[in-house]
Amino acid sequence: MKKLLFPVLIAIGIHSAGAQVVSIATARTSPLGSTVTVRGLVLNGEELGSIRYLQDNTGAIAAYDFSLMAPVMAGDSMEVTGVLYNYNGLLELSPVTSLTIINSGNPLPAPEPVTLSSGWVEGYEARLVQVSSVEFTATGTFSTAGSGTNYDLTDGVSTGQVRVLTSTNIDGTAIPEEEVNVTGIMSQYAPGGTGGYQLLPRGLEDISTGGNPPVISSVLAQSNITTSSFTVSFETLYEGNTIIYYGTSEDALTEDVADASLTVAHSIDLTGLTDGTIYYLKAASVSATNDTSWSPLTAMATQSNSTGEMRIWFNNPVNNGVSTGTNAFYNPDFVDTIIWFIDHALYSIDMAIYNIDNENNIINALNDAYLRGVNVRFIADDGVNAGAYAALNIGPGKKIKAPTGELPGGGFYGIMHNKFIVIDAVSTDPDEPWVISGSTNMTDAQLKVDKQNMIAIQDQSLAKAFRAEFEEMFAGTFGPLKTNNTPHQFIIGGKEVELYFSPSDDTESQIKRVIAESDYDMYFAVFTFTRFGISYDIESAIERGVFVAGIYDETDPSNPLAIDILEGAMSSTLFQASGPIFHHKYLISDPYCPASDPMVLTGSHNWSTSAQVRNDENTLIIHDSTIANIYYQEFAQRYTDEGGTIVVDGFCDFVPVSHLFAEAPLQFFPNPAQQSVAIELPLGSEGGLLQLLDISGKEVFHQRLSQPTSVIELHGLANGMYMVRYTTPEKIYSGRLIINR
Repeated sequence: MKKLLFPVLIAIGIHSAGAQVVSIATARTSPLGSTVTVRGLVLNGEELGSIRYLQDNTGAIAAYDFSLMAPVMAGDSMEVTGVLYNYNGLLELSPVTSLTIINSGNPLPAPEPVTLSSGWVEGYEARLVQVSSVEFTATGTFSTAGSGTNYDLTDGVSTGQVRVLTSTNIDGTAIPEEEVNVTGIMSQYAPGGTGGYQLLPRGLEDISTGGNPPVISSVLAQSNITTSSFTVSFETLYEGNTIIYYGTSEDALTEDVADASLTVAHSIDLTGLTDGTIYYLKAASVSATNDTSWSPLTAMATQSNSTGEMRIWFNNPVNNGVSTGTNAFYNPDFVDTIIWFIDHALYSIDMAIYNIDNENNIINALNDAYLRGVNVRFIADDGVNAGAYAALNIGPGKKIKAPTGELPGGGFYGIMHNKFIVIDAVSTDPDEPWVISGSTNMTDAQLKVDKQNMIAIQDQSLAKAFRAEFEEMFAGTFGPLKTNNTPHQFIIGGKEVELYFSPSDDTESQIKRVIAESDYDMYFAVFTFTRFGISYDIESAIERGVFVAGIYDETDPSNPLAIDILEGAMSSTLFQASGPIFHHKYLISDPYCPASDPMVLTGSHNWSTSAQVRNDENTLIIHDSTIANIYYQEFAQRYTDEGGTIVVDGFCDFVPVSHLFAEAPLQFFPNPAQQSVAIELPLGSEGGLLQLLDISGKEVFHQRLSQPTSVIELHGLANGMYMVRYTTPEKIYSGRLIINR
């Protein structure tokens, strides 16, 4: 879709020539529904989504358009024509009927100084402002879900609201505990018609603690995981040293390791650690002027000495004809498997399940485990089967229902939609803990009729991470109130495994990452699909040549955009399940491309807004070609059942990037770069795809290069280290680029 934006932009710009331009102040006093044309300097880019705020010397106004605004960046001088529209109190040009970029790279105006009592008013709407010497009332980390989260600022007398959007680099960073100066655009969201003013910082640069701190601009990333060590990496906007404080308790970071070198790309090893253990870490970086930035508290785990065994079952027939050597297992009786694990628990059972009944004696098995001395704890949704819940006798205070209704401070709880059981996480024997997860609830129809998958993993570190999430909920914290406080990266039986919980861990970004990293073929099987952003990412994968097939059960009939996009992009490879309930929530990436990091994403998380922003959910990502093929055998059967034809029946000839990096370095300069970088292509390699990947591996920029030397503009990219990848049919070239303005 984005490939078409620039031609459209030019054409529309020509069409708008000659329109009568008025000042923004004049436009703001015109009647709603009027079509006006204004010129102004753009104050933000895509970090605030599809809206752009522009300002002239008379005022400021917002312009919203999902497609046309995509290439518009801060510092652009823009002429825009649109219809005046009141969106919950915010005056916008929407729809935008034409726009022209006059020129780019202009310096932004100095923010107007305001106070908490004077600035949150209509007179400053859409303007760039700054409030000084204020404090955030919340502590911990900026944690957004959905589009963003609101936070309060105080000066000791007045308060004002700041909205941190998920699309900014603020998400996941530490909330400053000292006085700060906050710059941003004054916006408004007032469904009731009045009030609702909120300051929108565009990035970490807009939250200043004074002085010249390095400003930590990324989450802490973990790599090189072993039983006794791992590497911690992060980025800062400006140079500083590297310090990691860590320990096995959130309240006692008793160890530290440091590197005095000043850098913006930080990486340091933690050694001498204990196997199968969760560690809590905080990073600090001190600049040459002795100003310090802190990261949020982060959990990471070492590798365990467990077997790493993985057992996978499907409760409907599978197609072993597409097996690559390990057949998927059709298990028509999930009940016996679940009860077997309960019966073999030695010390503890922690079950978090949306719904359960006792038609198959699972409640009886839990009661029996309690009677033989196992510590059984149970969390369910408020709507759990009342009779089954009443029949659960596991001791006082050992079972709870998730809360419902309004959250403290506004908003609402979702449902407790998890499906996991943790067995013997408290055991000191690394071969005893198990985690059972997947898509199924513990009711008779779900276990025996509806289409489901279930996975059991024997790993001590993973069991401890699931138990930590269970503990948070069991203590009374659910839904949007939870924090991102569990490890995400594991090495299990030699496989890389990732774990995310919703809504605190922004699971949708991980779904989109798996889609973005698919190179050859991709398959999804999802009960509820309403998130059109995922649909656009699937469309982009198809445009770059990935074969995609998918099955879904339901969508929102009042807002079918997500499925409409897929139907246009996929046509004959998309099916709506015909019944019974198609309850899977899995995504398979590159099962026929073993050198391209095959992955399976599975768990309880539907591709819906509720799952992303309110519900309690769990998601696993397993990097392994055999596991990917096992799930593909299940998908192949479901797909042909719906009338699909298997069209990918041979292995790809993809060459892993790691084999090519050292052989084909890419030349670019300057490095470090500021506003732009020149890429010098190897002779005869024109026409390839250039990609910039951030420290987490997420693609932040891509462009086809047709000239031997091309200049790439870096506007909108944060300071830090990036992997540069240039891919041609014959070879992949790479290098590392540092942006440091």
